Amino acid sequence: MTSNPAIRVAVHGAAGRVGREVLRAVAGAPDMTLTAAIDRVPPTELASLPVDVSYYTSVREALTAQPSDAIVDFSLAQATLEMLPQALACGARPVIGTTGFTPEQVERIGALCAEHNLGGFLAPNFTIGAVLLTKLAAIAAPYFEYADIVEEHHEMKVDAPSGTALGIAKAVHEAHPERFAHNDPEREPLTGARGAAAAAPAPPAERPPHPPPGREPLTGTRGGDYEGISIHAARMPGRMAHHQVTFGGPGQTLSLRHDTTDRECYMPGVLMAVRKVGGLTGLTVGLDKLMGL
Repeated sequence: MTSNPAIRVAVHGAAGRVGREVLRAVAGAPDMTLTAAIDRVPPTELASLPVDVSYYTSVREALTAQPSDAIVDFSLAQATLEMLPQALACGARPVIGTTGFTPEQVERIGALCAEHNLGGFLAPNFTIGAVLLTKLAAIAAPYFEYADIVEEHHEMKVDAPSGTALGIAKAVHEAHPERFAHNDPEREPLTGARGAAAAAPAPPAERPPHPPPGREPLTGTRGGDYEGISIHAARMPGRMAHHQVTFGGPGQTLSLRHDTTDRECYMPGVLMAVRKVGGLTGLTVGLDKLMGL
């Protein structure tokens, strides 16, 4: 019996904090071969990498010299979009953990994968716990009227809110197509319980109205508004990544929270995607698809 050949993997954004973790994870995976580390940082300014691997600042040069089956990308949105045509032309399937793409840019990524007849994968979060948080939030969403999402990250994170927070909000809204009640000064909140167990409105005596506040001394205090879901983003040192979804209804709240304490948390999801991207057709978005959720 012959074993399958090792998956050849290049890493784009290798000089970054997550990129360095990916280098370690791929180098330590028994079914993978780390082929190249790629980043825009000049070699003379590059801090030593955690593993022994050839380093390049050119995607095309790296993948020409080191043919790869997959390229893992944790960089910046614009850098990813510049990398993709070159990587796909060299036959490397992308596994993308970069966030901050517009819907149009995601469509463009999918079109590039289709154009080259290669599978690709993109996820706003590779943490399995965050994926489960999103799934659980979607299950709860139809039964509540109010929803808030709070996300906290380190001060160097470039986008706010996080791609994970936006992904959670999208999943919650899809499970609760009506706009959530949102008591801001400009919009009357929705009323009426939701869910199969509450098809008929409760009597007014049990459901007093919740008028919007008459004043908002500090504009934006209620956070960003996504279909009535308030999204709050905090950035400061001493944090890595934290997401909490809180639902509210008459006399009760439900809170779901996920915390990450080390960037190693992304690696099981990244390695899962690398192993499965070769069998994908077109662009697949979301780790939940690979987990069968």
